[in-house]
Amino acid sequence: MIDIHCHIVYGVDDGSYSKAESLRMAQIAAHSGVTDIIATPHSIPGMFDNFAGEELDAAFGRLEKLIADNGLDERLRVHRGMEAFANDDTLDRLENGQLLTLAGTDHLLIECEFGEDPEYFGGILLRLRRRGIRPVIAHPERYYFAQDDPKFLLDYVDMGCALQLDSGSVTGMFGHRSRRTALELLDIGAVQLIGSDAHDSESRTPDMREAADLIANEFSHRYAELIFDVNPARLLKNRRLLFPGDESEGKRRDPFMTDEEFWGV
Repeated sequence: MIDIHCHIVYGVDDGSYSKAESLRMAQIAAHSGVTDIIATPHSIPGMFDNFAGEELDAAFGRLEKLIADNGLDERLRVHRGMEAFANDDTLDRLENGQLLTLAGTDHLLIECEFGEDPEYFGGILLRLRRRGIRPVIAHPERYYFAQDDPKFLLDYVDMGCALQLDSGSVTGMFGHRSRRTALELLDIGAVQLIGSDAHDSESRTPDMREAADLIANEFSHRYAELIFDVNPARLLKNRRLLFPGDESEGKRRDPFMTDEEFWGV
């Protein structure tokens, strides 16, 4: 498995708080079958001021050294990214080079307020798309507007965005409404990625096996493989992400792909 959303960098946000905690998280990930992690600290101006530059580079470097010094680097590869926050400054931060995409690709992990106006968020996503960015929407099943009506998320997907569920939402960690919305999105085939969104080694861990087993059993092994393995691997190679059925049919599945996504431009 590949984890594209993990707060394993210590001392920079509300995730790992120490070297020891980050090491425990890395060990859990490796033991549970995760081969690659994209480390994604929050980038929320005024709260977690993590922006591309020397300070964040040093934090990533400390994590990478920790993993190598403990002999985990051959089992667990770490890639750099961030979880960008959608607000009025998002486009400026992108153009100023302050935002890190996922593993240096065109894919940007982005979140919004849980009570955000979906039209406002959609406007930011559209402007990112126009700049050649492929937004990966973090934990959409936890946003209140999506829980009320998932159609907004389908509009984002049709725009060329990808939906990334939290593994904990699938297992019920974030409550009934998040789980229900996650399962609805899975049922209609709109989900392309899963991430642990891990913050620690005790409750929100990088172990995604329970969610993977649930999806394999409730939907299909092929679907689980697509969103835990195939698409994350494609993301790391900066390739377009697939929907269920794309692998075998080799054709477009409306309405969940734009022409740009289908043709890979």
